[in-house]
Amino acid sequence: MAAGGQQETVEDGAVRGWVTRAGLTLPVALGVLLAIGLIGNLLGPVNDRRQFSGFLFLRQDLLPALAIILMLRFTLKPVDGAPVRGRPGPIQRPWLVALALALACWAGHRWLLLGYDMTRDEQMATFDAAIFAQGRLFWPVAPAWRNMAEALNQFFILPVADRQNWVSAYLPVNAATHAALGLLGVGELASPLFTAIGALALWRIAERLWPGDIMARTVALLLYAGSSQVVIQGMTAHAMAGHLALNMVWLWLFLRGGWSHAGAITVGFLATGLHQPLFHPLFVFPILLTLPLQRRWPLTLVYGASYLAIGLFWLSWPGMIATMAGGPLASLSGTGDRISYLDRVAFMLRDLGPVSLWLMAINLLRFIVWQHLLLLPLAAAAIGLAWRRPLVRPLSAGVALHILCVGLLLAYQGHGWGYRYLHGVIGSLCLLGVEGWRMVYRHWPSSRLWAWGNAATFLLVVPAHMAMAAWLTWPYARTSGAIDALDAPVAIVDDGAVAFGADLVHNRPDLTNRPIRLLAGQLTVEQARALCLDGPVAFVDIGSMRSIRDRIDAEPGDERHFHALQAACRKVRP
Repeated sequence: MAAGGQQETVEDGAVRGWVTRAGLTLPVALGVLLAIGLIGNLLGPVNDRRQFSGFLFLRQDLLPALAIILMLRFTLKPVDGAPVRGRPGPIQRPWLVALALALACWAGHRWLLLGYDMTRDEQMATFDAAIFAQGRLFWPVAPAWRNMAEALNQFFILPVADRQNWVSAYLPVNAATHAALGLLGVGELASPLFTAIGALALWRIAERLWPGDIMARTVALLLYAGSSQVVIQGMTAHAMAGHLALNMVWLWLFLRGGWSHAGAITVGFLATGLHQPLFHPLFVFPILLTLPLQRRWPLTLVYGASYLAIGLFWLSWPGMIATMAGGPLASLSGTGDRISYLDRVAFMLRDLGPVSLWLMAINLLRFIVWQHLLLLPLAAAAIGLAWRRPLVRPLSAGVALHILCVGLLLAYQGHGWGYRYLHGVIGSLCLLGVEGWRMVYRHWPSSRLWAWGNAATFLLVVPAHMAMAAWLTWPYARTSGAIDALDAPVAIVDDGAVAFGADLVHNRPDLTNRPIRLLAGQLTVEQARALCLDGPVAFVDIGSMRSIRDRIDAEPGDERHFHALQAACRKVRP
């Protein structure tokens, strides 16, 4: 796996030829993805909430994708003259970059995203963290609310018996990290710290792979810090910053060898249990496959046995916790609450079809648009010019495995800054980018292009994506704040009135928040009448969520049920 410290040259003619060919093939490849995205939107291939992916494609990614295609077409040309090496000045203190990233992510969470967990995934991380902080793995649902448990929002909650306990459908390590830091009063620092750790681990990997090459390490950090996806995902409670950081720490320990392999296995246990068991194994499998190919049989057996045990443990986690919480597990057909992971895989494969191709085309475009402007051509140079080097093949295979598996199982991501299901391989692409840099720096990019590429990334692309994140988050955050300010013990939210309206219904595990938020779509008229007999009930209708409609003009659902709940309440409490 080690690449060695001496620069291995490729004939100038081969480099120049590749750069010339890439100036055509890369724009054409992106153009095909763009065409699929446009055709899919024109045909209207989906009639459900996955249209949100098309909304993001048209509103956020279409014009930047066109700009990148044009940039590649007209700048991917071999140049002669002094190489870029050493300009701009190399980064000597990586901890300053890591600290700056952590501070930027923390500040962005507090002020750019208003400290709000916008998506159900983020809300579940903080929800579970609140449970873990009390020394528990699950939390009892108050008996008075069990007959309305579904209205409290049970999405991503395991359906245990009669819903007498809140039991998360997610694995616990991300939430446990938030809980541990929360005990110190800094729970919101979890993702910023993961982002910083990823940067430092990436630096150490580059230092080991290319000793003495300060520009290799500098390029690695610039590609990492220039990823809008890295920066903005680091502002959220998603587990993705943890996946990227732990993957990089794992790779650093693996490359060190010796007793560090024990550390890598420990990190692998934590990374697999972050929130879903799929992502980390996809990253490590191609790397571990190099061990038997190198006939390192003892280490192959150690890793094989370790990851078998890790996989069995985390795959059995939902069943173990459900049993402790008073199981048995129920199976809810047609929801995200599938119990066994095999059930979930089978359920997700049912959605595989032409729509998945359209989704993955715009997902890949979105992923590319949210990275450093020069990451794609530099990573492609590594694959095109250095495929036989030990570093390139397993990292490339890991990226390909992620794309294949999420294309089959998780093509729809919902909300995401960039394409978060590929977040864990951004480090791999940065390392490939460094290898590509070492291949082509004598002929591409020119000093001017390198300077302008970095300037445009950090001064234009990243701030623009921050503005896009704020533009989408603020209406939800402010609507949620308005619900908190309602003078009523209970608020019934018309969750079908706006896009992702159900994500506005989130409560504390002990239901001490006021008002308690309920999904209108999961309440019966009789339940609403009983609630109104007990005390005042606020109704959050489409007018109260107008700012969200102004952002995402999704077609509202049938409002007759919501109006029936209101009418029932007026009869008992005019």
